[in-house]
Amino acid sequence: MATRRFAYTCSLASTAAVLLASVAISTLAPAQTRGPTDPGPRAGAAGAGDKITGLSDPEKAFFAAATIVFGETEDVAAGLGPRFNLDSCGGCHAHPALGGSSPPVNPQVAVAKAAKNTLPSFITANGPVREVRFVRNPDGTPDGGVHALFVITGRSDNPAGCNLTQPNFAAAVANNNAIFRIPTPTFGLGLVEATTDSALQAAMAANGRQKSSLGISGRFNRSGNDGTITRLGWKAQNKSLLIFSGEAYNVEMGVTNENFPQEREENPACATNALPESPTPVTPNDLAPTSAAAGFQSDIVLFSAFMRMLAPPTPAGATTTAAASTTGTTGTSATTTAAPTVLAAAAGRTGGGGSNTTITTVSRGQQVFTNIGCSACHNRSLTSGNASTTALANKQYEPYSDFAIHDMGDGLADGVSQGGANGREFRSAPLWGVGQRLFFLHDGRTNDLGVAIAQHASRGSEANQVISNYNQLSFTDRQAVLDFLRSL
Repeated sequence: MATRRFAYTCSLASTAAVLLASVAISTLAPAQTRGPTDPGPRAGAAGAGDKITGLSDPEKAFFAAATIVFGETEDVAAGLGPRFNLDSCGGCHAHPALGGSSPPVNPQVAVAKAAKNTLPSFITANGPVREVRFVRNPDGTPDGGVHALFVITGRSDNPAGCNLTQPNFAAAVANNNAIFRIPTPTFGLGLVEATTDSALQAAMAANGRQKSSLGISGRFNRSGNDGTITRLGWKAQNKSLLIFSGEAYNVEMGVTNENFPQEREENPACATNALPESPTPVTPNDLAPTSAAAGFQSDIVLFSAFMRMLAPPTPAGATTTAAASTTGTTGTSATTTAAPTVLAAAAGRTGGGGSNTTITTVSRGQQVFTNIGCSACHNRSLTSGNASTTALANKQYEPYSDFAIHDMGDGLADGVSQGGANGREFRSAPLWGVGQRLFFLHDGRTNDLGVAIAQHASRGSEANQVISNYNQLSFTDRQAVLDFLRSL
């Protein structure tokens, strides 16, 4: 367990700025000659990062202790490395609050400099936090694993005789063998974890006829051990927050733990700590004054508790009853449904400019979003099941996802399989909190919502008909969809 100190006080002052992604990746998505403007990340309060309402006093104390651990930095004595991508959970999951996604200033740049490492071309100061996976091994067989960006060799706390080199990322990029992932936000994931398989299956079946008419199929990724639905991660490859925490601690920071007890780099000159490096304490640690229970927990238990008890993102404005028209959209075969409750954005500009976003435009955008078929995969509402934490039990929530995996075609395919998801399949990304997101799609290739929507269309994508519907909308209705998304 590392010294208690927060790794990054990332400057989030410029949340309204639209930042350029660092890598341009080609797509088969159709280009529009005149498109609407992404209003940009919503300014104002984060609307995320606080504990979920309804926790007991002991649970609040546990969350407070878990928050400290989630934000702390690791050094080599505490288990960092020998290979790593960053030295803190909170460094990756920072925006718009602790637990989120990539911040506007990429902390990997400073970490590379401090460790005297070469900065790969796909890591930039204003780009997203990224991990890299290689698609193939040198012999042509599938790889798919994370190849850590940095090594501890250049750090001041590097063990004597530890001489490691970074992978040849330039060659991997040149050979189209490198794919990227950015951090997924963790807000509200306790509710997702507490949702039963039957609830997910029922929600997916509820609009089966609409999906069929749009050419959408989709399926759930499942555990190879017990057959239950996995639902966390870009390909819905992880079953639980504890599994996710243990894997990330080992893969992203190189810290061995009770879920992943072996070093990924077993060079004896570099792997000098006893294993696992983050065990369950048998005597109370320095968190005990904050929470007696937390004083006896391993880091991965506390990481997962922090994420489990995070509240869902709060959308802009108030919840009002929609009065939007339910007429169909010209030139589409979209299904028209009754207007649901709308999340109203505050009047005036929401972010970086481009449109005047009002309750009316957001309301219209939500209805059009449903009419053209976006909600067939980005399902608005789910209800959690029984949970040992009362605050998470039997609660309706609005993630805008079905948590299923879908074939996204050639344009987004990354060639990497995880669990039952193949190289073309991705989980429907939850859209809650997207109003303040800075980078989009699994690899952070764009910061523009309009581009992200367009790139859902390519050869073989299940989203092709929906994107065709979107492209046939009037300029006003396309703008309304973007305004609605930035209200979430």
